[in-house]
Amino acid sequence: MRINRNIKPIGRLALIGVITAVLAGCGYDNNSKDMTKIDVDKYVTSIGDYSNLNVSVDARKEVSEEDVQNYINYALSQKTETVKSDKTVVENGDIVNIDYEGLKDGVAFDGGTATGYDLTIGSGTFIPGFEDGLIGHVVGEEVALDVTFPENYQAKDLAGKPVVFNVKINYISVEQTPELTDQLAASYGIENVTNIEEYRAYVKNNLNMAEDNNHLAAKRDAIQNALVDICTFADVKDLGLYQFYIEQIKAQTKQMADSYGVKLEEVVSVMYGISMEEYENTIAEQAELLVKGTLACAKVAKDQKIKLSDEEFEEQLASEATEFGYPSVDEFKAAINEEDYRNYLLQMKVVDKLLETATVTEVNNGQ
Repeated sequence: MRINRNIKPIGRLALIGVITAVLAGCGYDNNSKDMTKIDVDKYVTSIGDYSNLNVSVDARKEVSEEDVQNYINYALSQKTETVKSDKTVVENGDIVNIDYEGLKDGVAFDGGTATGYDLTIGSGTFIPGFEDGLIGHVVGEEVALDVTFPENYQAKDLAGKPVVFNVKINYISVEQTPELTDQLAASYGIENVTNIEEYRAYVKNNLNMAEDNNHLAAKRDAIQNALVDICTFADVKDLGLYQFYIEQIKAQTKQMADSYGVKLEEVVSVMYGISMEEYENTIAEQAELLVKGTLACAKVAKDQKIKLSDEEFEEQLASEATEFGYPSVDEFKAAINEEDYRNYLLQMKVVDKLLETATVTEVNNGQ
């Protein structure tokens, strides 16, 4: 689908329960989100020649050895551990394990005491003066830090107040990221991977498959956009599916806001750089395009009598279950609406059928 880049599009798995493209049937209910109940011919008022669509996409990105190494470095970083070191003098950037007690007017205050706390010096985690005050001191030393809480500190009884932190420096730690060895490569438990060479080949193969999937997705989007462009539509905003798409896009944005612990308005403003009014207009445009794409594919499916067999459905279920990391097909089935997913696969079958006869121009994107 043609998506405004200001808003993150709905993920493919999330759309499984949203996208439906099926043959028009009887018993229409245009308030339903179920495309089986929507009169496709009523909303796709005309459709052009789709036998040889012309589209342009970025050329597939070639996977380089640098890409492979970057992936490996990332995987190794996930195994980074903080370990006790022999270092004795605290320096900026060190991870220092400390016990501390904060006193205001000689009395310990709530939230000001901890033991075995790992503090990265220079991180700005603690109030000004605390971290800098430990620099140059040594392991085993007990240090009294005279500091003052900021005037805007959230605890009103401490805001702007002078306090003393009694700190004991237990030890200094370092972060250790393992090197890739044959033993580590084998420990990942990947079939037929017993050494570094085989692991690098595995990583490169996975990255190439990812690029193949990305390239196919780009071509599918281009084809569906081209199909929409040669169709005319009645107003689709009265469809229940249109409102459903809007709700799904909003839900995705809200989920992102919740994950960061901020309000929806903050995500829209900071991450997308637009106002709430612009956001509402953008998702309305997205929803309309999603509906039109689904309707256009449904129209082609009806006219060309394109169907999805049970065998094709089961094969794709097995493939997708593996791709999305489900232990079994049954668990994947439990996570989706099978009927909606079948319709989604039919929509992709239509798009792939159009790709077979389309002219696809690949543009060198400079990579």
